[in-house]
Amino acid sequence: MKFLGKTNASKILKEGLTYQENKGKNNLKIREMLVEEQSNFCAYTEKYIQELDSCEVEHFDSSKKYKDDYYNYYAVLRKPNQYKKDEAYKSASFFDNLFFHDNEEFNRRIVYVDGAYEETNLDDAEARELIDFLGFNHESLYKQRKRHVRRLKELFDDAGYNEENRLNYFRKNNDELSFITALEIELQIDLSEFFRKEDL
Repeated sequence: MKFLGKTNASKILKEGLTYQENKGKNNLKIREMLVEEQSNFCAYTEKYIQELDSCEVEHFDSSKKYKDDYYNYYAVLRKPNQYKKDEAYKSASFFDNLFFHDNEEFNRRIVYVDGAYEETNLDDAEARELIDFLGFNHESLYKQRKRHVRRLKELFDDAGYNEENRLNYFRKNNDELSFITALEIELQIDLSEFFRKEDL
């Protein structure tokens, strides 16, 4: 997952914006800035956000809503946001240490393997709880991710595409970049040009 990390260089921080009750224009601006910062990807699923998708500002720790700041905000697609298990994990330790804000730490502790996300150390209950809390392996999401990667693999194999052909395909079809971590690993391709490396 590439878009859970947070940066002190965020425009939201620079402008001192906070999500506020009944402040539609302000909250819309935050959502637009988050989508830009996340390179147009849903933070919880890595689905590419398209123009007609229902995307919202998600408060990672929902108990802090209207009393929080940038470090608790993510742009997330509405349906996958419902996979989040707020009540089951309301006292989980990841709310305090926020290890997932650091992409290197996240990638050290959680990896993508054959369609699913797993903790690298089976004793890492905190990583396992984060995976479950955000629904990274929710059945619908898992199946959609597997189908998407398999379809593109078959398409590229049938066309005899080399790496440059594959990159050109994604340059012309940004919406096909959904599940970018899975694509990078399963297609063995560097897709870093499609997300903001300076923030990751």
